[in-house]
Amino acid sequence: MESGEWRKNKNHFQLSILNFQLNKKFMKRKSIVKTHLIATIVAALTILTFFSTSLFAEIKGDETLIKSVKAFILYALPIMVIAMPTLKLTGDKLVGKSKSPIILAKAKRMKFVMINGVCLVSLAIFLYYRSHYQTIDGVLLVAQIAEFAFGLANLTLIFINAKIGMQLSGKLKKDRKTIKN
Repeated sequence: MESGEWRKNKNHFQLSILNFQLNKKFMKRKSIVKTHLIATIVAALTILTFFSTSLFAEIKGDETLIKSVKAFILYALPIMVIAMPTLKLTGDKLVGKSKSPIILAKAKRMKFVMINGVCLVSLAIFLYYRSHYQTIDGVLLVAQIAEFAFGLANLTLIFINAKIGMQLSGKLKKDRKTIKN
């Protein structure tokens, strides 16, 4: 093999390796984005379901229905307990070492979502226990109102982050007011 031909083959080989590494990195990012999107949807739908069924039960005021809803939420908690950390971990992975104020603001909101999530899990366990083994009274109502507030805050933060994420990815038209947050 001539010297020039060998260099040409060597360069081609090096480009092939570089191309493979770039594709591998891209595919990894693509699967992280997909996982992040799924976790966002699951977390938002779970919180929305918990919120709406609790609200319906409280408005109806039927003790049996309230107990059933609290049991449903308790048994469905693992969905949220898996979705929320997945959402946070994939979000952190996507942020990487970015210094973008928009992305850092999303990460900051996600910290609040996680803190609220811990409060929501604690409240869900308390509300289940209180409704099944104690009385449905003013204490339960105050805890329920707190759960509504934390749930509404989480939904709002998740939807703001999702909207900005879609704008950053180009899937949604950028709104100057939102992007400045």
